[in-house]
Amino acid sequence: MTKAKRIFVSNRLPFNINSKTGAIQRGSGGLVSALLGVHLDEPFFWMGFEPDKKIAEQLIAKAGDVNKKLHLRPVVLEKDLYNNFYDGFCNDVLWPLFHYEGSHVYFRRKDWQAYTEANRIMAEKILEVANPGDTVWLHDFHFMLLPAILKDANPQLKVGFFLHTPFPSAEIFRQLPVREEILKSMIRCDLIGFHEHSYLRHFSVTIKALLGVDSGVFKAEIGSHTLKLGVYPISIDIDDMREKARSPKIAELTERFRKKIKSNFLILGVDRLDYTKGIELKLRGFSRLLEKYPDLRGKVNLLQVAIPTRINVPSYMKLRQEVEQLVGSINGEYGQPGYVPVQYMFRSVSENDLLALYRRAECMLITSKRDGMNLVAMEYAVCQSHETPGLLALSEFAGAASLLAQSLFINPWDEDSIANALYRAFTMPVEEKQHRLQGLNNILSKYSATQWAESFLTDLERGSPSTVRRGVDISPDHPETLREMIEKFRSASRKILILDYDGTLVAIQDQPLSAVLSDENKKLIKELGREYQTYIISGRPRDFLESQFSDTECTLVTEHGAYSKKAGDSEWQSHLTSDIRSWFPEVKRAMEEYSKRVPLSFLEVKSASIVWHYRQSPPAFAEYQAKKLDDELQVGLANQPVTVTLGHQIVEARAVECNKGNFVRSLLKEFPDCSVICIGDDVTDEDMFKQLGSKHVSIKVGPGQTNAQYRVKDHSEVLTLLELLKSQPTLEVRNPDVRQIAAESF
Repeated sequence: MTKAKRIFVSNRLPFNINSKTGAIQRGSGGLVSALLGVHLDEPFFWMGFEPDKKIAEQLIAKAGDVNKKLHLRPVVLEKDLYNNFYDGFCNDVLWPLFHYEGSHVYFRRKDWQAYTEANRIMAEKILEVANPGDTVWLHDFHFMLLPAILKDANPQLKVGFFLHTPFPSAEIFRQLPVREEILKSMIRCDLIGFHEHSYLRHFSVTIKALLGVDSGVFKAEIGSHTLKLGVYPISIDIDDMREKARSPKIAELTERFRKKIKSNFLILGVDRLDYTKGIELKLRGFSRLLEKYPDLRGKVNLLQVAIPTRINVPSYMKLRQEVEQLVGSINGEYGQPGYVPVQYMFRSVSENDLLALYRRAECMLITSKRDGMNLVAMEYAVCQSHETPGLLALSEFAGAASLLAQSLFINPWDEDSIANALYRAFTMPVEEKQHRLQGLNNILSKYSATQWAESFLTDLERGSPSTVRRGVDISPDHPETLREMIEKFRSASRKILILDYDGTLVAIQDQPLSAVLSDENKKLIKELGREYQTYIISGRPRDFLESQFSDTECTLVTEHGAYSKKAGDSEWQSHLTSDIRSWFPEVKRAMEEYSKRVPLSFLEVKSASIVWHYRQSPPAFAEYQAKKLDDELQVGLANQPVTVTLGHQIVEARAVECNKGNFVRSLLKEFPDCSVICIGDDVTDEDMFKQLGSKHVSIKVGPGQTNAQYRVKDHSEVLTLLELLKSQPTLEVRNPDVRQIAAESF
């Protein structure tokens, strides 16, 4: 039996080919150090895009030179497609949006199409090597559509996703035109990891607000699927960096910088020239330091290394111009003969130079507006010496702030916050600096990049991936399968048709009394009632269902199973045994109070249940109040014979006997050899789907996770499908759009 393997997926492979020697070179990023440091018993694959086909072939051939078990699988994309995918959608939409830079978001439909296509192509390449039970770890926002594609094709894959950027608040995320497509794919993962608790919290609020998915701190139960959530702050290769920083070569280079960079107190900034890094805020804060504390003029210097990125993009060109103007302004105002306050470098620096600058600087200043983590902060702390420790002044909006508690925290938008932190750093006793550095190193020493990767993989691979029932494909593309299902149902000795009412046979209406069957649809149900043993099972009261189906041969089941009445019978049969009076008055009072509180909400009182409707109310406010009411009733009625359900724009309390699943279970006992088709749309219908299992046909109407085998879009498609069940259907099979749950989990 083939052992499960691991497949890592990133935008670009962290390897390249040396143009002079032809040898494969390992990248310097933290991700490659983390993943190659994981103990791997079996061969593993690493997949990423590589625009150059020739280099892609060389990477495949030379992967063993890095690690004998490593299989590199570069995926070649046509240049324009990659540019629209990466520069167009990833960098012009997702990057600014996730960093709260809405003014820099440029959404173009062609870029979204490129993003979709790139994800599809990557999925195809993954599926060529992936087997059931394998682990696929997706890295970053480039691949947010991959989870759904992979799970549809191979539900037994263990799919993990780690977001290396912040996840924004729900109010920011909902600006994304394709927000639901992305979220519906992400929740198909088995595990999603974030750097920081606030990012996880934002994600949980977002899937609730946009998809109606409730989640706890650690997981979300979505039908039969469990999505695990976790916080895994990434780290760096601590031992390797510390060893390099303390090498004689770096010591020599540090001393050279010390002589060359004349400063009593050197503040260092190392950032990509990106609008998220807040370099312009850093310069304004430094300027405020010199203005507010004039005694520091001539004593403190800022060395800002701005690493070029996207240099031809207008917004980045504008940022560079602003930064360089600020540098000139500060030097012009506060410079003196022999004293240049700000030294500015617009270029990349070698690893050795960077390590030496870390050792040389008395303070590292990080003013990120938003940052997934910021590994520069960790690198600086690790490179310091105990004898001459440097201080870390860190933006509270960087993910690293949640880990590096001994830093001096700043609000980058507050110039005084930056100035005061730098002044404190300048005047801080060496003993306090040593204490802070020791605290930072204690944290970092216990949490390396490899431990980060192992922690995520352990949680991802613990247990089996959740599966989604696939069933038979009866989509419009496979009309012959739909015919087979219908013919099989017709050929059974006893055929039972179970139909919900609201949202299934009729569209949901603002006023429940307005949701009535048309004459044409009444005729359809009447004809089906003659052919099949048909049950209309609803939360509606008895008099309403009688008014709609009085002249049919259907059995009516009201209030979710509390009462039933066969065609031709004069009396309703009660299935209630508990004492409704023990909870009914209390629930009615609570719901009446909420009706006063929430505009346009109202009560529907029945014999064995009571419903609070808020479908006409202000959505956000009503949803909040509904959750609150549900919580109150769940706690207050915990020991009473009542079930409280938060449904589709309702909160319902009903006697414990009012359960559609219980009614279906008793029906199956009464007719053990029957064949059933059951169709419903709401939370209460899930109880029926669970009872029916895979032996019978269950169909979910509309979006949402479900235990049903199949799905149709809305009530109109239900009626089309029912027309096909007649002995002499008048419609073509191609009309209904019946979808597999596996093909569309939302």
